[in-house]
Amino acid sequence: MKLSVLTNGWGMMFGVPTDVVDKYLKLSTPSQLKVLLYLLRHQCSEIDTVQISKALSMNEELIEEALLFWEQTELFSSANEYEKTIKNTNIKADAPRKINDDTSQTSSAVKIEPLFKEQPAAVAVVQRSSSEVTLTPIEIASELKRNSGMMELFRMAEQLIGEPLTHMQQRSLLWQYQYLQIPSDIILTIMSYCRSMDKNSMQYSEKLLYSWWNKGLCTMQQINDAIVKDQESRSYHGIVARTIDMQKPPTPKQREFFDSWQSLNIPTDLIRYAYEKTIEQTDKRSLPYMNKILTDWAKSGYKTREEVDMGDKLTQNSNNIKNKKSSGKKKTEIPESPMADAYRSLIYNIDE
Repeated sequence: MKLSVLTNGWGMMFGVPTDVVDKYLKLSTPSQLKVLLYLLRHQCSEIDTVQISKALSMNEELIEEALLFWEQTELFSSANEYEKTIKNTNIKADAPRKINDDTSQTSSAVKIEPLFKEQPAAVAVVQRSSSEVTLTPIEIASELKRNSGMMELFRMAEQLIGEPLTHMQQRSLLWQYQYLQIPSDIILTIMSYCRSMDKNSMQYSEKLLYSWWNKGLCTMQQINDAIVKDQESRSYHGIVARTIDMQKPPTPKQREFFDSWQSLNIPTDLIRYAYEKTIEQTDKRSLPYMNKILTDWAKSGYKTREEVDMGDKLTQNSNNIKNKKSSGKKKTEIPESPMADAYRSLIYNIDE
């Protein structure tokens, strides 16, 4: 296909630095390029993320991520850094500057150092998250060139998510693969599992991976076992939450109750029954109250509502019998003999 460039729309133009194509075109995403073009077009105006969001029909999170990407290149520096540089050099843009004793020239611009200078290739291992690692796009590109394994991980990750990696996603993968030294197959497996739960954030998969890695789960078999266990737990949590009419995801404390009931193999029908009884007694959803009921039922071996009802009846009958015994027996009156009057008359008149 041949293309020709029409010049009738070139009445007004703005420049694009060659480094955008030479250094960053391969690293940047479409959204980052869109934000860059908007910034270059409005470089003499004050703009904010809300304005860009409306103009480009993009959410502010993507715009902030794009701004962070370009801020970490050599193309931009912040307004604060600009003022700081001017103050340090003590040079005014329009003032004459002496070069030699007998020579002077007018300087029309001040050289601004980039806000983020290039860091050494080796970055210290961060124990908490990739957000604490400072990696510029150039550094990431440099690592990819010398590490074919990481290049393949990036390629597979892009296939998995179906779109180019953002700078934050690249940084996260590099941190997991190179600094934590986690094999790429484990990283991709956890990413795939998180996406199956509609947890598409790289931050979420990174946090889950880091949690399991710190627990000593460092082989593919261990990771697969952890995924199976996590799936069972999440499935049970979801069922129980729906059973007791919970509209929001359970809190960590609530999940502890759910795990306890799961370990006791309590049927969901009994959980619902305990929930109904709790509402009747307390007029609210009280998981501690439910837990007491369910724990007692589990100790008694109840598996169905019928068994619970039968056990309640037996308990009630037993209590009734105990109450009767504790009230004491009444003395039984013996009917008086017909000869009682004659006997009393004989006793009282014995001296006569």
